[in-house]
Amino acid sequence: MLEKWLIRRFVKIEKESVKTRENYGIMSSFVGIFCNVALFAVKLVVGILSSSISLIADSVNNLSDVGTNIVTLVGFRMSGKPADKEHPFGHGRTEYLSALGVSFVILLLGYELMKTSIQRILDPVVVDIGLVSAGVILLTILVKIWLARFYGNIAKKIDSQALSAAAVDSRNDVLATGLVLVAFGVARLTGLMIDGYAGMIVAAFIVYNGIQFIRESMNTLIGVQPEDGLLERIHEYILGFDGIMSLHDVIVHDYGPVSKMASAHVGISAEYSLIVAHEIVDRIERDILEDMGISLVIHIDPIERETNAGTKIKDDIEKYLKKYGQDVTIRDFRIIEEENVVLFDLFFPETFDGDLGHMRTSINLFLQSKYPYYFLLNLRKEKLYL
Repeated sequence: MLEKWLIRRFVKIEKESVKTRENYGIMSSFVGIFCNVALFAVKLVVGILSSSISLIADSVNNLSDVGTNIVTLVGFRMSGKPADKEHPFGHGRTEYLSALGVSFVILLLGYELMKTSIQRILDPVVVDIGLVSAGVILLTILVKIWLARFYGNIAKKIDSQALSAAAVDSRNDVLATGLVLVAFGVARLTGLMIDGYAGMIVAAFIVYNGIQFIRESMNTLIGVQPEDGLLERIHEYILGFDGIMSLHDVIVHDYGPVSKMASAHVGISAEYSLIVAHEIVDRIERDILEDMGISLVIHIDPIERETNAGTKIKDDIEKYLKKYGQDVTIRDFRIIEEENVVLFDLFFPETFDGDLGHMRTSINLFLQSKYPYYFLLNLRKEKLYL
């Protein structure tokens, strides 16, 4: 109920999807800032009054979450800026940069809290445990459970890596704060002061989160495989157009959550005129940009009608390739009979470690032994994104 009210009250749905996404992100960031500032202030006061280092550590964890929210807020503001002369692909990756910056802040805070907790282990202090402290911890757990669900729902709605990380961080905070509650319970029931150890575990959670966020942010900036299902959806979309006979070499470039570019090779009958072939791919590029938000560039592979001779040569080559015992694929097969030239691309799995030059020579010798004067022109290894 509260989530729906916040969306109705503070999110302005605009025609431009990028702007609407920015509004969602800004609203989520402000909600996180408000909740985490309140939790930090309450837990810090109670932690100081009760001399609990684990509760103070947990309050600082909330302070780091405030920093996360602020940087995420700036990231949404920057990523929503349109492309300009200096940044022709937009500013979408600033959201990934903001997530990377927050990760280093989290890592530093975790390190400092770990040092403080070690000192408390070496020099224990009696913790003044009361119902107020326990109530504060239970309140924190409830708020963090709600925040985790809130961030997760918005992250799915707008496809946000930063908010997904915030959701995971909130779920981990529930576990970390639960450990503080366990430390209080053990101290009350047994008199054992395990406050410093609980603080160490909380600090370890913070460090772990920082390392995970750094890895995720770096992977996104360097370039990773597209999200699950995206390549399949692109394949289904393009192959659904009339005139497309085949599709391969689909590569996706990520310039931010709402800015993706892609390239693809499509097979179109060589009997079509250049004007008709251009109209087919031009329509695909326009429609996929409107429907999926992807700027697509298509390379045309002309496919000639196979003759009996061409079919026979292709079948023989495919049989010959089976002796290598690997999944080798022939694509864009063509024969120019007037010049006795066989044209095709030979794709190999990523695990192929053979000598491509030797294979090329071997295939040419096989061709010339069965079909004198024919020779192979193209041979290359399979790309990563297909």
